[in-house]
Amino acid sequence: MTDQKSAPAGRSLSKSIAVGLLLGGAFLLSVLIYKELFMVLAAAAAGFGAWELSTALRIKGWYVPRVPSVIGSLIIMPAAFFGGPKGQWIVSLATVAALILWRTAHLLWERRQQPAQAFRTTIRDFAASAFVVIYVPLMTSFAILLLRRPNDGAIWVIAFVVTVSMIDTAGYLVGRKLGKHQMAPGVSPKKSIEGLIASIFAGSLSAILFLVLALHAAWWLGVLFAAVMLLAAVFGDLAESLIKRDLGVKDMSSLLPGHGGVMDRLDSILPAALIAYLFASIFFPIAQ
Repeated sequence: MTDQKSAPAGRSLSKSIAVGLLLGGAFLLSVLIYKELFMVLAAAAAGFGAWELSTALRIKGWYVPRVPSVIGSLIIMPAAFFGGPKGQWIVSLATVAALILWRTAHLLWERRQQPAQAFRTTIRDFAASAFVVIYVPLMTSFAILLLRRPNDGAIWVIAFVVTVSMIDTAGYLVGRKLGKHQMAPGVSPKKSIEGLIASIFAGSLSAILFLVLALHAAWWLGVLFAAVMLLAAVFGDLAESLIKRDLGVKDMSSLLPGHGGVMDRLDSILPAALIAYLFASIFFPIAQ
């Protein structure tokens, strides 16, 4: 959830809007018309995100093999799409194992030319690899599981993505113009209380309308969905801000003009995908 009083240096609001509209159009086209395309888009987003995060972690000496992390991220999406939760978890765990084996082989090769790395540092690298897989492709793949739901899968995906987008956009626009009181200055000083209030209003309106009008749910379920989406979006955004603050980077990359990197767009969506999947599974279980 980006919430700034002034546009960041080097970013263009017009470019940000243009790229946002392009991504939004591709998203709706894939979900509503050709679901396999959504799987491809999710795989590409997870792959780029894994590359960006793996690269950023190296700044502080956390080594994550980038090529196998990208390959694993790409494979997890079709595994979830065609194999469901079982395929999702098998490939995710296999990806973590492959990253650990890759790093181990790399360290053994390096020992021929330089002193062995400390055991504690090696365990840290293994943990970083698991973190990248869990945080990026695994979280993304829950959107794939939502899409697999018969009859209402596309609606659920659109509902949570649009709700999170409304939370982000309202927070950005209001915070940019009216934001005066910092929300979390120690983590992300550009986020304001005013932006948070706008996010609550916009996200709640979106969530309630989708659940009541599109999914024919009770109004209180719409309110509950709005609450959990808001918590997920704010948590994801603050977590990403904290990661970037610790790593000393402004954006994960400059891949998306006006937005930064792919991870800068996925920050709120990643935890929201998991929460939306759990919410749908609990309150709208699929009849067996």
